[in-house]
Amino acid sequence: VAPGVGIGKVITEVGGWPFHGWNRKAAGTIWGAVMQGMYLTAIIFVICTAALYQWCIVGLVIYIGFATLLGLLRTSVRAAYQIEHGDLITDFICACFAPMFTVSQLEEQVEKDSAAKIVG
Repeated sequence: VAPGVGIGKVITEVGGWPFHGWNRKAAGTIWGAVMQGMYLTAIIFVICTAALYQWCIVGLVIYIGFATLLGLLRTSVRAAYQIEHGDLITDFICACFAPMFTVSQLEEQVEKDSAAKIVG
């Protein structure tokens, strides 16, 4: 229901997104809010299809934008943690068809790697 929170945490840790060079925490907050807004806006527009069909198209376009950004985040996590398996197309497909699993996977990877850095 709130993928923006997890996305913000991942962006804060991984970096490589706009505003990250300026302030890590702000970048995570800004991009988390943007992604959360896109996700909720897409759902609202699809619900508005009951009034006018064109809202469905608008909602789906916004959702594709959300999935694209989430796929790019998954790609940047794979690059940051040197995960060799996968590609951008697979990342987009995962983000589009299973966004909450994708966010959970990203959070788990960042959490696992942070714990390894603390121990080792």
